[in-house]
Amino acid sequence: MTIDVRPAGQLADGQTVSVIEISNPLLRARFLNLGATLWQLRPEAHPTGDGVCLFHHDPLAYADNPPYLGCAVGPLANRVANSTFVLDGHTHDLTPNEGPHQLHSGPTGFSHRLWEFETDAAADSVTFRFHRPDGEGGYPGNLDLSVTWTLERNSLLFEWVASTDHATPVSITNHTYWNLAGGGTIEQHRLRLDATELVAVDDELIPTGELTATAGTPFDLRHNPRLGAIIGQLALAGIDHCYTLDPGARTLLTNPDNGLRLEVETSLPGVQIYTGHHLDGSAEHGGYASYSGVALETQFYPDAVNQPQFPSPVLTAHETVRHWTRYTLHQ
Repeated sequence: MTIDVRPAGQLADGQTVSVIEISNPLLRARFLNLGATLWQLRPEAHPTGDGVCLFHHDPLAYADNPPYLGCAVGPLANRVANSTFVLDGHTHDLTPNEGPHQLHSGPTGFSHRLWEFETDAAADSVTFRFHRPDGEGGYPGNLDLSVTWTLERNSLLFEWVASTDHATPVSITNHTYWNLAGGGTIEQHRLRLDATELVAVDDELIPTGELTATAGTPFDLRHNPRLGAIIGQLALAGIDHCYTLDPGARTLLTNPDNGLRLEVETSLPGVQIYTGHHLDGSAEHGGYASYSGVALETQFYPDAVNQPQFPSPVLTAHETVRHWTRYTLHQ
């Protein structure tokens, strides 16, 4: 096992972006302190081109990363309806960045910010830390957040820990796009998810407050369908929906062509499946076209801060919360 840290360049304000590499005989993982990003992941025993996740070749490009390639998203992942929520009787107005709504915490989100970091050679891990001052971006409370990535044989463990001095919503996700072929599209991949319901949304992908059964619909992933076979059946030309997870539920992505399988387990109640159909091939999108990767975003349900019947993402004052997601690559 080795850990290596090296500079990757400087941002306009002079701050240094660093690459942290952790490797063992099975996996080689590279991270950036810009966005607490999983930059690259390569299985050592499988030739997969540039690895199994989409990435910007220039680390400095993560300062402006519209598709959120690989980064940690927060303080509130996914969508907030009309960019506002009420907490403890106070209305908090946020900055919209998707029509009238906010997506992935908007312009002050953590996904494109520089994080402090420290490595632990004994634990084969890197921990990124971020402090969000009270009121930044419209969110209440001083928030202290850590994101730790740990390499364990053929697994990557993603853990986040948050604490605050005032009640505030927190839902962190990692936004890696996976492609187990190392190139091309994910249309030949198969995706199995043992979930019987997903969060119902309107035409703007804002939750209606209801859960809907997947049985008998193209959204039913329990039978391990080929992604290309179901994409054409969907009005959105892809999946961009949050599935509800029972305790112990697993997500399994498989590339039949080379046998690679990615298993995802989490402590969180939902996983947003996004098939990358809005990737447009531009430089801003890393040059990746539609369906180049699929994001498996473990999180609280979208707009849960406005939906009291959903599991609550609200962290109370002086509370510490921990959540984890494990990505295991079977070769």
